[in-house]
Amino acid sequence: MIPRFTSVPALCLLLGVVLGPSLASAQSSAPRDTLRLADAVRRALDDNRQARIARRETDIAENNVSLGNAGFLPTLSGQANYSETRSNSEQVFLSGETQSTDGAKSTRSGAGADLRWTVFDGLRPFATYDRLGAERDRQAAATEEQVETLVADVIEGYYDVARQQRRLEALREAVSISRERLRIVELRRDLGSASDLEVRRARVDLNADSTEALRQAVALTNAKSQLNQLLARPEDASTRYAVASAIEVDTSLQYTATQQTALQESPALAQAREALQAARAEQRELRADFFPTVDLTAGLSYSQLNAESGFVQENTSTEFTYGVSLTLDLFDGLNRWRRTQNAEVRATNARLAVEDVRSRLVTELTNAYERYQNRLRLVDLERQTLKAVRANVDVALEQFEQGTITSIELREVQEQFIQAESRLLTVQFEAKQAEVELLRLSGQLLDRY
Repeated sequence: MIPRFTSVPALCLLLGVVLGPSLASAQSSAPRDTLRLADAVRRALDDNRQARIARRETDIAENNVSLGNAGFLPTLSGQANYSETRSNSEQVFLSGETQSTDGAKSTRSGAGADLRWTVFDGLRPFATYDRLGAERDRQAAATEEQVETLVADVIEGYYDVARQQRRLEALREAVSISRERLRIVELRRDLGSASDLEVRRARVDLNADSTEALRQAVALTNAKSQLNQLLARPEDASTRYAVASAIEVDTSLQYTATQQTALQESPALAQAREALQAARAEQRELRADFFPTVDLTAGLSYSQLNAESGFVQENTSTEFTYGVSLTLDLFDGLNRWRRTQNAEVRATNARLAVEDVRSRLVTELTNAYERYQNRLRLVDLERQTLKAVRANVDVALEQFEQGTITSIELREVQEQFIQAESRLLTVQFEAKQAEVELLRLSGQLLDRY
């Protein structure tokens, strides 16, 4: 029979284990040291280096879409020159007269500007402009996909920290129970109602629980370090912060609606479609090689000559030229045909890539949705299990207070409760992963977070 006074501390501690997760959740939700998910996502979008690089790649593609880069605008070039000459000369005329000049200096200077405007080359600028626009949109879709992948990693990392945090809280409560159990058993041994074997068992269990808690503390620190890396925090950033412990999963996602959204908004599918548009625009660009090129030209030049010898002492001239030229490449070794055929092959490959990405997207979406539904069912089952185990704890507490079960039996019930809570945390985390993957595949993740 267990003495009545020994059951009170154990009862208080076991009630702490039952209520511990909710109390820990309340503490972890305190605003002082709590990192919110929205803040984590916002910081990652602002500071993550890969996201910043991706956005700058989009800026480059945007800058490339211009009338000048497409070939619509004329080109204007200017030049200027200056030269100086010193000469020695001796001249003999037919009349017999002679003239000698030593160190005569002459200078020549000039400036000019040339304008060239291609007014027709098979409508190439229109095709080039379309290709540049398609490449810009493809890069924008690639950036969106990379950013959504980053957001998905941040969300998973955040809830992994939440899972590890709650698991550590449960294990620390287990250590407290084991320590109290050891104290009670030692007290019973002193009273003659327990043996040294029970004391050694209690001490072994306490050491095992303490080891597991220490391992879990390292796992929590590692999870926070990985989250810090995604948030681009300094390498020496602290991991002494908490996250909101609740893992909330959206249970309202439907396959049909998600698939329709994915076929319209998926960044991966958008990239493939824009690559096809770029390939088709390239075909039009290469067809322009078979047409003549018509250029308008204009030029303005100024020159001045000053000489100390010769027949002309000073000469100044200003010229304005203009004209039109037509160029037609009659034969280039059949390279135009080769480039055109290669462009057709690339366009066909791009079309096949669109079909392949669409097929893979539907397959991945189907698998993700099945995983999502499976994890939701598991969450319901584990919640029912945890509810039943929690009821067993209540019964065990009453029996322990009455002295009808031993502390070892009470520990077994408590371990079942901790294991059930751990399983529930795991399936909740996996359900959240499946939800995030569905949103990422369908291009909805940035809208949701």
